[in-house]
Amino acid sequence: MPSQSVHLTQVRHNLAFLQSFYTPTTPYADWAVTVAFYAVVHAVEAVLAHQQKHSQSHRERRQHVRRLLPNLWVLYYRLDTFSRQARYEGFRPDPTLLRQLIDHDLPTLLSAFGIVP
Repeated sequence: MPSQSVHLTQVRHNLAFLQSFYTPTTPYADWAVTVAFYAVVHAVEAVLAHQQKHSQSHRERRQHVRRLLPNLWVLYYRLDTFSRQARYEGFRPDPTLLRQLIDHDLPTLLSAFGIVP
């Protein structure tokens, strides 16, 4: 399983990619929410790797997040849900929702894991 530093490198990589195209009116809102979600996935996995743990699935990771950050569970679950809808159902968040997800929820979640975007 990847180390904490590998996961942190992936967080930074995903954030750099997101910054390369993100605006609230991007035509790639589906990709923006997906990249944001996977940045958070790697942030969670970095914390778990530090504890010598790893998630084997999204379901298991959700359980870890609920335990580690119960007060931020709603933000994580929302980003997870919209990312899944973007990946599998063709969902594209409107600019208001995208701004909430990327400009508020993402930094709040990353900060909770000690990562400053």
